[in-house]
Amino acid sequence: MSGVKPLAGSAVCRTTTTVASDPFFTERRRAGLFWSLLFLALALRVAAAWVIDQKVSSSGGRFLIEGDANGYWELGQRIAAGEEYAIHSPPRRILRTPGFPLLLAASILLFGDSVFAASLVMAVTGTACCWLTFRLAERLFDRGTAFCALLLTAISPLQIGSNVQILSETWFTFWVLLSLLSLVPVLWQSREGAAGLGSDNIGGAEGLWPGLRTGMVTGLGVLVRPGWILWPVIAAFLVQLAPGLRGLWRKVVLAGTICVGCWLALVPWAARNYGVSGHWIHTSLWSGPSLYDGLNPLATGSSDMRFLDDEQLYSKMSEYDVNQHYKRRSWQFVLANPARVMQLAYWKTLRYLSPTLQATGFSGGFFSIICVVWYGFFWTSLCAGVFKARSAPLKLALLAAPFLQFLLVHMVFVGSVRYRLPVEFPLSVICAHGLASPMQRFFAGFRPTVSAD
Repeated sequence: MSGVKPLAGSAVCRTTTTVASDPFFTERRRAGLFWSLLFLALALRVAAAWVIDQKVSSSGGRFLIEGDANGYWELGQRIAAGEEYAIHSPPRRILRTPGFPLLLAASILLFGDSVFAASLVMAVTGTACCWLTFRLAERLFDRGTAFCALLLTAISPLQIGSNVQILSETWFTFWVLLSLLSLVPVLWQSREGAAGLGSDNIGGAEGLWPGLRTGMVTGLGVLVRPGWILWPVIAAFLVQLAPGLRGLWRKVVLAGTICVGCWLALVPWAARNYGVSGHWIHTSLWSGPSLYDGLNPLATGSSDMRFLDDEQLYSKMSEYDVNQHYKRRSWQFVLANPARVMQLAYWKTLRYLSPTLQATGFSGGFFSIICVVWYGFFWTSLCAGVFKARSAPLKLALLAAPFLQFLLVHMVFVGSVRYRLPVEFPLSVICAHGLASPMQRFFAGFRPTVSAD
């Protein structure tokens, strides 16, 4: 039960702990609480998968959210069958990065061509994200915060429904959390020993491994969602603020290894793309149409890709040329309409921050009321957590940076609640830290006492 064992020196400001004398707070009881919350997270997601499957089956469809799900599923089927990695006609071979289709292919190979079985795989993945959030909170703060974070992510209404969709968000969340967890020992390692959050020494060649590991995990996340490609740069900046790293040269080298590690993870995919297109493409050739989706004369801030069917450029140009074509048109629109671009950025921000779903058929109703109440509590707890952790700005920066990164990205592309959900998990750690101390002590099973050192 490594998920519930206390981590030595799990906070930058070192603390000592005294276990409460009440027999309720035994290690076995704490372990029972941990597994109960994790089971709750799984049960809610399995129930959501079943309800959604029944609804979709009764309507004669296959996916609750058509479009992207169809494309991901077809790519997963092709991988499972050993066929060419391409969809549409003419074939688009670099339309999507392979991270999520590979997960679907694994589900298809193990459980057959069953969307419901894949939804259960996604439910398990979403539960794993709750566990990773627990680990992240435990590493950065304390066990009380970790249990609160686990509860918050387990019962979040939108996360429960989103986690079982045949969309890349849940699998991407898994890699975002792994990226942050791998960065924690890098930021807080020191030469003085293992009393901090990490214990790796960067004094020799072996010290390059933490940065490379962080970069490679990040690169795998990029293969699920290309927008994560900016994270190595942000991580490199956070390294410069690391309190346990002394010397500019050491910080620069470590930041460089993070970027190199990410590149190494992307090289096999880029080499494959060079073989099919003659260009070294490290992500995908979907960025151009996606950019034009958010920056064109008819843009509203939401996604509307009908221009692809109307213009039929894929029948006239290569996939690479179509991507470049739409990028040029997007930037031409930006230069010619700066005021409109700013207005669109505002609308996209509202969509990104919305407490409820906005897509046709999903907005309104009782579920929207539940979401409004939930996010009122969530954002209030977040403000309290930021205030409480104001003396630990690097921790706040690490947890908030993914959210801010994707906010900026989707102020340019299109805005949607869907794109915010993966980066809510790190924010849940801040929310948990901001909850009342009595609740934290109840979940933690001990009373924290700050030591003089």
